[in-house]
Amino acid sequence: MTDTAQRRRGLRQAARSGVIAWLIGVGVALLLWLLFASSSGGPIAFIASAVVFYYSFHLWPAVPLLTAGEPIFAIFAPIPVLLLFWAGFRTAVNAGVASAAEGVRRGGSVIVGYFAMAVLSLPLFAFSVGQSPLADPLGASFIVGVTGIAFPIVFGGLGGWIAGR
Repeated sequence: MTDTAQRRRGLRQAARSGVIAWLIGVGVALLLWLLFASSSGGPIAFIASAVVFYYSFHLWPAVPLLTAGEPIFAIFAPIPVLLLFWAGFRTAVNAGVASAAEGVRRGGSVIVGYFAMAVLSLPLFAFSVGQSPLADPLGASFIVGVTGIAFPIVFGGLGGWIAGR
């Protein structure tokens, strides 16, 4: 019974860390979008643009190909990587991992919260500005799936691995 309770507590901690990492990332994107872009269409369109901007941080190598944009996104690429690394590290440390393998498992579990926030953000893609492929429902679902699954597992797991060493 205690083992089950500990697993649930660990999963809640991982979900919390994933949600916090996503929210901080979007907060940074909102700030950068406020500084570098102008958005018309009200606050919802502004937030939607910032969320799409945040996802472009994850996908910076593909963004110039998809949108004929500038490779300037490469500057912001470390933001989600570092946030997920921190979330995985924090989750593994709080769980008191004893090995690198356990650290990877615990760190990668931040996917629970990060992916949930990625799925909840899907409607904001409908409000994205312009003719971006990101506004396409299938493209947006693919992007959210990749960034909501691959990034948390890889970089959260890496943070957990470091914590377990």
